[in-house]
Amino acid sequence: MNNKFIPFISILMTISMVVFVTLQLYWIKELYSALNQDFSNKVYSALESSSMKTQQLEVDKYLNQYYKNFAKNVVDSSNQPTQTYIQQNSEVGNKSTITFQKSIVENQNIPISQKGDSLTLTKLYTDEGILKIKKPQITSEPLTAQLSKDINNNTYALREFAKLSASSLPVEKRVDEKTLDSILTKELRLNGLDTKFGFAIMDKKNEPTKVINSIYKDQKDKNNYTYPLFTDSKDRTLYTLALVFPRKDYSLAKTNLPMLLGTFMSLLTILGIYIISINYMMKQKKIAEVKTDFINNMSHEFKTPLATISVATDSLANDKIATNPEKVKYYSALIKQENLRMKHQVENILNMSKLERNEVKLFLKETDVRALIKKITESFGLIVAQRKGTLTQEFNTEKYNFKIDEFHFSNALVNLLDNANKYSTEPPEITVRTRNEGNWYVIEISDKGMGMETDNKVRIFEKFFREETGNIHNVKGQGLGLSYVKKIIELHKGLIIVDSQKNVGSTFTIKLPMNPSQHKA
Repeated sequence: MNNKFIPFISILMTISMVVFVTLQLYWIKELYSALNQDFSNKVYSALESSSMKTQQLEVDKYLNQYYKNFAKNVVDSSNQPTQTYIQQNSEVGNKSTITFQKSIVENQNIPISQKGDSLTLTKLYTDEGILKIKKPQITSEPLTAQLSKDINNNTYALREFAKLSASSLPVEKRVDEKTLDSILTKELRLNGLDTKFGFAIMDKKNEPTKVINSIYKDQKDKNNYTYPLFTDSKDRTLYTLALVFPRKDYSLAKTNLPMLLGTFMSLLTILGIYIISINYMMKQKKIAEVKTDFINNMSHEFKTPLATISVATDSLANDKIATNPEKVKYYSALIKQENLRMKHQVENILNMSKLERNEVKLFLKETDVRALIKKITESFGLIVAQRKGTLTQEFNTEKYNFKIDEFHFSNALVNLLDNANKYSTEPPEITVRTRNEGNWYVIEISDKGMGMETDNKVRIFEKFFREETGNIHNVKGQGLGLSYVKKIIELHKGLIIVDSQKNVGSTFTIKLPMNPSQHKA
């Protein structure tokens, strides 16, 4: 993918993701509103049926418990039964149809307190029917026995109604808290709501009465649902039944868990894919840039030895030099040196490739690590001396014999020393320290060079990464050294830590585990 298109595609993906997430959140909000409305409808349905049942239980209480004989003995004479008869006739051809309805209404007022509270019973007797009579052409149709029976046989259907007017009666005497709790629980479950709730009966001033449970007392500040419970003789609300649900949101989520879970999972999946895609594209862009930089560096690294070899070869072709054994020897050694340099560069790349494919196997053997480090540092000290620098050794270990791969460990150590030398703008001051920390053998390589930025401390062990100033690399190299060092140390089951400050210096700390065969010198 062309690197120029990556930012453009990333912006488009980001815009699409923002739109998608916004729509998903809007849909979730609408879904919650719909679920909330459905919840409210179910609650009000349960409240309505609970209110009716509570009123019916109250009427039954007075009729069947306290006033079993009241209906027979105490009747208000002012409310006499009334009868209503409605008839409608229609004629079609020679047939006459009579539709009739008879009704008798009987009212009874039963006093239940000395303050004027009463129970009104209404009995409604109804009789309906349709008579079809064939009209005679000359004389009247004879009244048969069956027709006479249909006309005079009044079969009444009885319906009874009751209304309690008890404005003065305290509500706690009208409603039992446990009974109300049982009714509400049953009606809510019948409507598909099985969740914790609080209830209370509110007066005209919307203040809780004595009929209230503990949940409502604790949650009274939450939004509640109300429905009229008792009215007076003029149908004005006396008391209101109120419900509150402390776990309403949990109940909504639990009831619709599969749908909500599916929505959130799909949203998280899309977000995850988006993040991974953007991260992958950024990494690809970075790798492309790093590879380009690597090729440029390698070209530069090979250009110098190739140019030197070319000059040396041309010189050897000169008759004057060809006849001079000293010159021939010099140019031959120069060609060999540059060839070895190129070979070393190629081996570094091949070694890293093998390390990436886990094809490198360590050949571990018992080694005097202190002696090996001393030998390497003394040899490298000659290179440091050419720059008029110093390389100090501080060996503070008592245990230093354990198994390592001498070849790869030596290469890793040389790489760290080479970095300390290259990244010192002034004459290098390098210190190599060793110490024991429990079962760890610790090596520190410190310098007073240019150091590095905090952000780069994490990246320096990446392949091809090199510290730079702006867009200009200050030091030659392929950016493979520290990556190789980290891989080798990890293969030894060890750790490598870097501590660096810009323009102050860097310290690389290697910790290698020692095997049980370790012993004191």
